[in-house]
Amino acid sequence: MFLYQMLGYDYKHIDVSDVRKATSELADLLIKAHKEKPKFICYDTETDGLNIITSKPFLVSIGFNKTVITMDYNEEVMKNFWKMYNLPSKEDNLRFIDNSDFIGLFAHNAKYDYHMMINGGSKIPDDITILDSITVARLTEYADERESMSLENLGSKYVNEKSKFAGKIIKDLVKKINKERRKELRDNIIKEFPNDGYGTITKSGNIKGTGKLTKAIDEYEKTRTKYVNDDNKLFKFIDENYTPANYKDAYNLEPELVRNYAADDIVIMIEYLNKALETLYNVDKDLTVTKREGNLIRAVANMERVGLKVDIPYVLESRKKLCNYRDLLYFELELYTGETFSVGQHEFIKKLLLNKYNVKTDKADEKALKYIANNTKDEEVKSVCNNILELRTLDKWISTYVDGKLNSIINGRIYTDINNNGAVSGRVSCDMQQQPKEGLLDRDGNELFHPRRMFICDDGYIFAFCDENQMELRVQAYYTIIHGKEPDLAMCRAYMPYKCYRYLPPTNDRVCFNFNSVDDLKNFDKYEWYLEENGEKWEPTDLHSETTRHAFPELDPKSDEFKKKRKLGKRANFLKVYQGGIDALQSSLEIPRDIAEALDGAFYKAFPRIRDYQEWVTQHLYQYGYVENLYGRRYYMNDSRYYYKGCNYLIQGTCADMVKTFEIKVDNYLRENNLKSKMVLPIHDELMLLVHKDEMFVIKEVKRIMEDVTDVIKNIPMISEPEISYTNWAEKKECIL
Repeated sequence: MFLYQMLGYDYKHIDVSDVRKATSELADLLIKAHKEKPKFICYDTETDGLNIITSKPFLVSIGFNKTVITMDYNEEVMKNFWKMYNLPSKEDNLRFIDNSDFIGLFAHNAKYDYHMMINGGSKIPDDITILDSITVARLTEYADERESMSLENLGSKYVNEKSKFAGKIIKDLVKKINKERRKELRDNIIKEFPNDGYGTITKSGNIKGTGKLTKAIDEYEKTRTKYVNDDNKLFKFIDENYTPANYKDAYNLEPELVRNYAADDIVIMIEYLNKALETLYNVDKDLTVTKREGNLIRAVANMERVGLKVDIPYVLESRKKLCNYRDLLYFELELYTGETFSVGQHEFIKKLLLNKYNVKTDKADEKALKYIANNTKDEEVKSVCNNILELRTLDKWISTYVDGKLNSIINGRIYTDINNNGAVSGRVSCDMQQQPKEGLLDRDGNELFHPRRMFICDDGYIFAFCDENQMELRVQAYYTIIHGKEPDLAMCRAYMPYKCYRYLPPTNDRVCFNFNSVDDLKNFDKYEWYLEENGEKWEPTDLHSETTRHAFPELDPKSDEFKKKRKLGKRANFLKVYQGGIDALQSSLEIPRDIAEALDGAFYKAFPRIRDYQEWVTQHLYQYGYVENLYGRRYYMNDSRYYYKGCNYLIQGTCADMVKTFEIKVDNYLRENNLKSKMVLPIHDELMLLVHKDEMFVIKEVKRIMEDVTDVIKNIPMISEPEISYTNWAEKKECIL
């Protein structure tokens, strides 16, 4: 029995073959919704794939209260539904949005369904409020309980333990179809390539596939890369004659089953939201965060649909360099060891080190091999370990940053899928954020490949990058102001002349810096300021040097050794702001215990009031069970062992919500002014844009938006530092406005 049957829902499948009749039935549905005044309406799409650009919907489901409908996707019918959706009711002349209890239109992973409506030709109008039930789950679940936010998992937890049964039936059906397709593919390959050893005749006279055929298909699945092996006749044949099965194929075979499954997804969403909303109203005052995440859906979807143009010849040429260098390293490895093996064979490597070099190790991972290389006196052992490590890096880069990206190209572009709800803190996640900033070099320092150099400007456009300067540390400084016993002097002075004064001409009146004044915060750099305690001229604190100075007091701050250690100080600062302890410092920075302890102590010596803030976080969690970031997002925690993570969530979450707010504002600015320039990607604390060459003024406006945060962060100036590139992502340079 399906959920809609178990829970007594009124379910109907609407036939869309008659557009007028289907539209009339949807109008009746909306009339019913107006009468029942639901708090929300849910919708969902079933699609023929999972690609935000190429996939299309084949089935739509809609529901509210105890009513659910499904219908085959029809562009005209769907357009009519959206037109009717926000029309006022004939009964009381009110729209859904006029009902104070009505929240909006929910979907689970709403951005994906928004894309599907665009791909189907029936974009959801801008005046319809769209929201995501994943956002609700993220806000109402405990931050220290990491559970899947999938609809099936929420259904099993909050609705009915059998919520997954329909999904399992369909997945099994898809597997069955795929198995049949693979069998058909094998038969077709044997017929197409009769002389290649892919088939053999059994004693009974039947033809069956050989091990060579199985190996060839496995090789296709592992190594098929666009543009690289396009001339492989077998691969080309498989491309043309095999498509993995999807839900659309299951629908063609068992339409009633998939419709019931789609109806149940709406039921799960409705039942879950009805239970979760009571909590949501308590944890998200005025639904501030929920609505902001809803507004973000369109902004990010618009971004995703821009994509990035790829310099395919550069990638292919780089791939040759990487593969040639990899072959050279494998050749060297064979010369050293007399063995042929893959660097992924950890057990073999452990035995090789023991039997050939008398080096015993429990593991052959990166940490173990680095330790051996750094501590052995045997140069051959060092070379073998370093070769293996370098080869693993090469393999990862080829598979991830070359082949993986080539296989993602659609019409010369790569489109990234940005997960707005990917982290407890509120941080977004997407693979493009992980593109390395530096290129991969060979031993002689020659660049083999730069992952960011592959992304090039469109004709008539340049890249612009607006980055928030030391965003996390500025937010940390602000938290010492509002939640410390007193502001941290050194940290605040990195960003403003805190507790400083200047002389006001022409009378030379002494004026103290007022860090509560918006004017002072925006214009302090126009004047000379002097320290209150000794009258010396104020210079911004170099936060990373300050930690380094306390950790290594014996070093001359002007020495080269100090500059090297400053890199450790910089990394330590960010780890400490995110509440990393000595173990985290030692592990992440790959340093001895005593150095980690020195850096840990130095951080608190340099910025003593940060400890006050961290103690406040722990105390607040003990008293109230949650902490709230500067943008209203709360983090409820159930286990006191993880309270230390609250400091991390507050800073990361504030930064995340700040950037999300920027994305919404920039998207609105570009659309409202009908500009050609486009937002492309959020990269941590940076926004990447394609700016049309006739619209260079956009950069200045984006900078203004990203610095205008005094409504939230009142005492610390936020500074955006734009960079531009006329060629590719890797070749950024300072932008002088």
